[in-house]
Amino acid sequence: MVSGSLMLATIVAALGLLGTLRTDLGYFFASETAVDLGEVTALDVGTLASNSFVRVRGTPMASGTVHYQRVMGAGTYAIFPLAGQRTVFVSVPSESLGDEARIARREWSGRLVTFGQLGGRLAGVRSYLREQVGVPVTRDSYVLLADEPPGSYGWALVLAGLCLVFVAVNLGLIVRWFRPVQRTAG
Repeated sequence: MVSGSLMLATIVAALGLLGTLRTDLGYFFASETAVDLGEVTALDVGTLASNSFVRVRGTPMASGTVHYQRVMGAGTYAIFPLAGQRTVFVSVPSESLGDEARIARREWSGRLVTFGQLGGRLAGVRSYLREQVGVPVTRDSYVLLADEPPGSYGWALVLAGLCLVFVAVNLGLIVRWFRPVQRTAG
């Protein structure tokens, strides 16, 4: 009975993880050609397609920069708004801001998602930007995860495959171990 419960719990957990990976998997299969959005100040937010590979131009606002660490991963990251608007933020590895040529960068390409789609990944950063920095950030504000093309999300495909293996193995074991015993006459 305990083993059956553990196998069912494993199936539920694997399916739950698979559900949280659906946007990452969708992005992995997105086009490798970046959609050019132009200048960030001229963007019509209503036309932005979330979870897509885009390129945008704008000047980083150093006054709104926040450094943070991701739960899964090494290194620190910086997130900042682009000047002239308060809807699109850019997240980059902090070390990429080290040299002056990278700081003067005006063109950013990567995965465009909303803070809400990232779930808890940047919830602390969003509340810090809103409460401590005074930047109006909502769940519908966009984050450009710079330098992350669709091909860099291969890890999501591997993790989804692993989840499916756990589901298949545990379902197979449940069927095998808990099938009714056939009695033969004699």
